[in-house]
Amino acid sequence: MIGLRRAPHRPGTRPQRLVLLALAIGVLGLLLAPIGLIPVPTARGASTDLTVVTAASYTVEPSQRRVRVVVDATLANHRADTQVKRYFFDHAFLNVQPGAASPTVIKGPSGAAVRITSRSANATTLRLDFGQLFGGHTASLRFAFDLKDTGSTAGRLVRIGTSLVTFPVWAYASDGASGSRVTVRFPKGYDVNVEAGSFAAQTQASDGSTVLATNALANPLAFFAYVSGQQAPTYRATNLSVRAGDETIPLTMQAWKDDRAWAGRVGPLLTGALPLLRADIGLAWPHDGPVIVQESGSRSAAGIAGVYDARSSTIQLAYWASAVTVVNEAAHGWFNGALLADRWSVEGFTGYYAQRALAALKIKAAPPKLTADPQAAAFPLNDWPATPAPESAAESYGYAASYALATLIAKQAGPDALARVWSDAATRTGAYQPPPGQGSTPERVDGAPDWRGLLDLLETETGSDFTTLWRTWVVRPGESGLLDQRASARAAYRDVLEAANGWALPRVIRDALRAWQFGTATSLTSHARTALAERARLEAKVSAAGLALPPSMRRLFEAGDFGGAVAEAQQEEAAIAAIETAGEGRAQGVRDTLTTVGMMGEDPDRDLTTATAAFAAGDSAAAISAAQAASHLWADARGEGQRRVLMAAAVAVALGVLVVSLASRLRRVRRARPESSALVR
Repeated sequence: MIGLRRAPHRPGTRPQRLVLLALAIGVLGLLLAPIGLIPVPTARGASTDLTVVTAASYTVEPSQRRVRVVVDATLANHRADTQVKRYFFDHAFLNVQPGAASPTVIKGPSGAAVRITSRSANATTLRLDFGQLFGGHTASLRFAFDLKDTGSTAGRLVRIGTSLVTFPVWAYASDGASGSRVTVRFPKGYDVNVEAGSFAAQTQASDGSTVLATNALANPLAFFAYVSGQQAPTYRATNLSVRAGDETIPLTMQAWKDDRAWAGRVGPLLTGALPLLRADIGLAWPHDGPVIVQESGSRSAAGIAGVYDARSSTIQLAYWASAVTVVNEAAHGWFNGALLADRWSVEGFTGYYAQRALAALKIKAAPPKLTADPQAAAFPLNDWPATPAPESAAESYGYAASYALATLIAKQAGPDALARVWSDAATRTGAYQPPPGQGSTPERVDGAPDWRGLLDLLETETGSDFTTLWRTWVVRPGESGLLDQRASARAAYRDVLEAANGWALPRVIRDALRAWQFGTATSLTSHARTALAERARLEAKVSAAGLALPPSMRRLFEAGDFGGAVAEAQQEEAAIAAIETAGEGRAQGVRDTLTTVGMMGEDPDRDLTTATAAFAAGDSAAAISAAQAASHLWADARGEGQRRVLMAAAVAVALGVLVVSLASRLRRVRRARPESSALVR
């Protein structure tokens, strides 16, 4: 569950119960002015002179939207008569719950009556008239009144409906009296819960009704309970479309069928708040389909008034949820665990934006404050449990501290940068993106940013240092060292980014920074600096040689193969040396006949050109091979010429000898042939 919200004034929560308990203890002392047969100069009586012990029975009647309270009162006059005076009591005053109505006598002495004499926000005062009750005598009086559901406010104490019943339960007695009892009866079908106070027994009657009962109470005026009963609600669904900026936010309102006022109160609050929140946060409504806004009844004494369930896209708002709670849950539409991961950041920024929206709506709402009690329970916000605990000083501190920190962050960041942070978080765009021009696709990360990712995004988008706030509010003692490591790793990253001078640092470094793996990040940046130092030496040699730097080293560097990049630089340096050696051989070569003869059929200039081209293409091995071939040609050309000339001379001599030999043989053949004789016929 995401977006749990505590209501500051939940009906029946402990502060109100204590007030009601104090009111119950403050019941009038049933001091009755004694009226005797013989007049007395002053009225007399004390709480012990007349005791009132009662058995109060509360019956829930949902169809009438009331609780019928029947009180059986036993009155005893403990005043002793004297020989000349007799004392009697004829009326008493009794405080019952505020809003009590329609008092009536069911059974009692002749002339008995009950009526309301005064009302206040804390109690209704009844006058009980029961005729003359003389000393040593007792009387019984049965009367009744109603606790009605007026439907006046969402947070009313008395609520009687088919979906939900809630009301306070008092016991009645005179001051100091003991023995009063209380019984509460719910009709069949209600799941009954005692939210405050206690009863001796909870039983199921034969008709299916649930009965709560006390034993005889030793101190009836100290008894207080707050009870509730719920049935599976039936809902009336209505669709609500809220125009917010350039979009329409669809909501499905699910109100109890017997509570027409809830949707009429909650709907306008959402209609007013959602456009303000959307504009302030700077993000579109992050839900595809309609979000269900459902009326609910809290069953917890912890007083959860609002719950945002991101899994089902449902906002549950208690029937008594205040305007503050409604707007807070609307803000949870954005801050619901999908945008930010940690509870403190979710609740802190929910509260921050909700307060801004409430102010714009001119709804007065005090934000959570770090008063003395919560401050005494202070802890690092990273220690705030992910799920709500029972109401406590620690929980109060969590809400108040989160709100205070969110306010400080927003002030330091400014609204525009903060909106960019939320955009990055929503699109899973990580911090430490490559410089402009080094990649067209943003580098994404998995999951919503936690306290580490949020710090990185804030500092990336603002250029401001938020670590002081993190040290003060967020981190545990054992995590403070991470901030120091982070500072060193970030400084090393900035240095190597500058040294890269246009070369893209590999993503692996940024991923290590984003994962807060600072040892890995520092090691990688160190290797990157080594490679860049090799590049600097290589660039100097390339420039001196008048060559173009090949792309091979850069490709290896940007792929994160820093060792390969260093090796490639060293290979390219060897190629440069080979090319330079070849060039020097060309320049130093002797231009004579023998050299010319030695060069015949060879083209070392072509080999040198081939070496230069191979180097520029990144083929250092081919460049070395071609350059060495050229060097060898220039170095060996004169010797090769000499060899060729000698060989040519030898061939010439051999040919001369062969020619002479052939000529001599031809002459011998001619001398040896006989002369021809003439033929006579």
